Amino acid sequence: MLRGTNLKFANSYNLRIVLEVIRLYGPMSRMDISKNTHLTAQTVTNITKKLMETGLIYESDRRQIGRGAPSILLKSNPDSAYSVGVDFDKDHLNCVLVDFNGKIFQRSCIRLDYPTPAEAMDLIVQNVNALIEKGAIDKKKIWGIGVGVPGPMIILNNSIRANAINPKFFPGWDKVPVVQILEEKLKLPVYMENNASAAAIGERWYGEGKHVDSFFYIFFGAGLGGGVVINGQLYPGKRGNAGELGYLPFMNNNYEQNLSDEIPHLGLHFDLKRLYKKLEKAGYKINEPSQLEKLFLDNEPVLIEWLKNGAEQLAQAVLSIEYLIDPETIFFGGRLPESIIREIICILKDLILLYRIPDLKQMPALKPAAAGVDATALGSATLPMYNSFAPVPSLLHKKTDSSIKKLKTGYQSI
Repeated sequence: MLRGTNLKFANSYNLRIVLEVIRLYGPMSRMDISKNTHLTAQTVTNITKKLMETGLIYESDRRQIGRGAPSILLKSNPDSAYSVGVDFDKDHLNCVLVDFNGKIFQRSCIRLDYPTPAEAMDLIVQNVNALIEKGAIDKKKIWGIGVGVPGPMIILNNSIRANAINPKFFPGWDKVPVVQILEEKLKLPVYMENNASAAAIGERWYGEGKHVDSFFYIFFGAGLGGGVVINGQLYPGKRGNAGELGYLPFMNNNYEQNLSDEIPHLGLHFDLKRLYKKLEKAGYKINEPSQLEKLFLDNEPVLIEWLKNGAEQLAQAVLSIEYLIDPETIFFGGRLPESIIREIICILKDLILLYRIPDLKQMPALKPAAAGVDATALGSATLPMYNSFAPVPSLLHKKTDSSIKKLKTGYQSI
């Protein structure tokens, strides 16, 4: 469907553009903002006045350039907005409280074992409220709660408020409207995203992707996932599951097929439960990713073989990402220790050179993501900020009656 726009939506978009420029490149003068955004000086003056009234930006230092009065520099205000990120999976619940600049103020980590929906919702509510109370943050400054869950998600009733976790991986979670339940309990806007896409948004908003227009994020969680950012915006796909490369089939159909009746797919190589079982046979009791680092540093043969086998299969997927999307960078992040992620990247670089078409001179940069093991929690905390402040092109569209409406909680989008 093609939609027009009007001055109201254009003004909202420009407001966010100015805030984004200040957030990314500030402190900066109004003249510099005008040059960077191609907006008139008068428009910039009007917009920055509104942003200062909301408290999102403030006047900081003065800078002398040449003759005349020094320029007043504008800077984003970290204390103006906060959000809580929730990283939820079958075995853990990690929550973080962050400010507008992405600084983590409070965090909580809980080990889980396949909680029921009622148990999980109560735990999330308790932890979110505890972080806000412990951080002594006025709830009016909380712009929302972001929840990252393993993909693929299921969209119910064509509404994000009824998004559900895939019951195949969460038995007993069939058609549980997570967003709707949490919004009713917390009285705050709630945004849910698959964990890989949440991590990609976090990388774009706060990490190494701040100045990268197009990238792919390869996410190591309980398995393997991915998120896609194109022209600075998350590309979710029709059903919110774009980038789910873990379900790519692979040709070696004999790979541990006796352990599962599933169709062989890339994610099987990075299934941590399978790795833990292998290591248990070798005499190691492992139940979380952080415990893998010592084995890696000790050059444990089972783990090293797992890394090499996984990288060999992943190399084909990385080349496919390059050829199909042509991203500037491919980031690697998630729950695996950074030392292991760097080793995977190192192996991949050598493998890709063997398979890559020589005529393509420049390949995407392969880099570890910035957030480390906090990737999903920080990325989830970014969701309210992203939805409230990011200059996404959809802002220019006239809204229809079927558009999702925001909760009336004192929260306002700019």
